[in-house]
Amino acid sequence: MARSGGKWLVEIHDNVDHLEAEWSALVGQHNATPFQSHGFTRLVLQQFAPKRLAKPVVALARSPDGRPVALFVMMRSRRHGLRWLLTEARPIDYCSPIFDSSLEEADLREIVQAVLAAVPEVDLLYCNRMPERFEGGPNPFVRLPNAGRLRLSAWKIELAGRSTEEVITARPANFRANLRRRTQKLAQAHRRVFSLAIGSEIDEVDIAAFKDLRATSTEEKGRIDILTQEEWSGIYLDLLKGEGGTCRGWLSKITADGEPIAYLFGILQGRCVVATLPASKMGDWKPYSPGLQLFSDTIEHFRAAGYDCFDLSIGDMDYKRRFGCEEVALYDALFPKTVAGRVYYLLWRLKVAVRARLKPLAEAGATAGKVTNPT
Repeated sequence: MARSGGKWLVEIHDNVDHLEAEWSALVGQHNATPFQSHGFTRLVLQQFAPKRLAKPVVALARSPDGRPVALFVMMRSRRHGLRWLLTEARPIDYCSPIFDSSLEEADLREIVQAVLAAVPEVDLLYCNRMPERFEGGPNPFVRLPNAGRLRLSAWKIELAGRSTEEVITARPANFRANLRRRTQKLAQAHRRVFSLAIGSEIDEVDIAAFKDLRATSTEEKGRIDILTQEEWSGIYLDLLKGEGGTCRGWLSKITADGEPIAYLFGILQGRCVVATLPASKMGDWKPYSPGLQLFSDTIEHFRAAGYDCFDLSIGDMDYKRRFGCEEVALYDALFPKTVAGRVYYLLWRLKVAVRARLKPLAEAGATAGKVTNPT
């Protein structure tokens, strides 16, 4: 463990196994998502080390009285001839650093500089896919001058205090009608059963069936299945086996006459649920839209169980809007340390400015396209 002094004491670690107490003292739904939980972070970093995917750098900042005030989970990388610290890794949908919500903007800037000063041989710190808000309020990090709006968004459904009818009526009327009709047709033609298990309650048979269906469905859609990639699959399998600490994996499914036709995997921490990996059968089952049926049943299950939100995570797929999700803006931020890093940062700021100007034009074009092509 390396230390750096000054107003903020920064400790540098290469893992988080021994930092669970600091995590518990700092991290909550008001300043983090399940992807920033200790259990999820520990599984990700454990996956890195043996396969040498990246060299983790964990920065813990403390106030002068020793209280944890910020956590940065980073990986070293080399891009464009520069030495980077990155907060992103493929299994992490949200990559925001974690700050005590009582900190002022000036404190955040000082802590970032203290972290950069504590890590040698680095030109830049890049923070990517940061949500504009958490369950308890806004993310102060995205208001820093170094932050820029991404084109990509996340999508979330608030469940707290809402009835089944309120959640359903937030969806477009034609989508509600089509989904209800397909659900009824499936139930009339087959014995339709929904079920959901969490953590260690998940059956090994379902884990194997989910992996197979996920591989088949992603291949049919021409996508890459992360569960077939050895460097990442262990994280999800550990979560399915209940090895994520307080961050728990869950798996829901719909069966027709005992045959699984759709699975949905996600994680939960506290009162927040995130859905990440869907899989559903195509072919003769496609007219029933089993994947959409499963999303609807799963949302209702967690609403009835008293959870606060259902997060459909990053990605601008149309079905997320149809489920009545609220858009959550995502940001990235770049912080230079060296002269070379500063030059790259200035070019990056130019890109952010151009991106901000083009976004309204792109949205206007998309809206015009929907008007001229309503189908």
